[in-house]
Amino acid sequence: MSQLVDTRAFPTGKNLDYESEEERRELEVLRAEAWRYLHTYSWNPPIADLVLAFGLAPVLALFLARREPGARPEDAERWVVVGNLPSMHFETDDTPTPALALQLYCAIAQDWADNVLAGRDLSESYPIPVVPTAELAENLLGRVDFIRTKLIPLA
Repeated sequence: MSQLVDTRAFPTGKNLDYESEEERRELEVLRAEAWRYLHTYSWNPPIADLVLAFGLAPVLALFLARREPGARPEDAERWVVVGNLPSMHFETDDTPTPALALQLYCAIAQDWADNVLAGRDLSESYPIPVVPTAELAENLLGRVDFIRTKLIPLA
């Protein structure tokens, strides 16, 4: 990826249109969760900033993680999703907008859930750190449906 994600339309600073201070605090909780999640990995150079791209606290927050200077352009940014669903991080190469990033999140999560329900090997699926049960897979598919039908149109 040679071009960084354009963040001009992201809901930052004065553009945050949330109804209450509680909602803003919940987004900060999700930001802290994203930092904790990202720090379970070793980044060289490290992550320098998280930019809120989309949030519906406490359900889901999508952040653009930006690395410190020195990262190759294709490694300079990553999406990170946190909330009451499996946390994930992934490249921005083919997903330059929040809506596309959420679509990719859904595709990755659905792949894992479909493979669990079909009893297939998960070695090629995104590593979701839970015991792969049918109940968890069904719950995840419900969240994926909610994201696709309710949140992606808003992103």
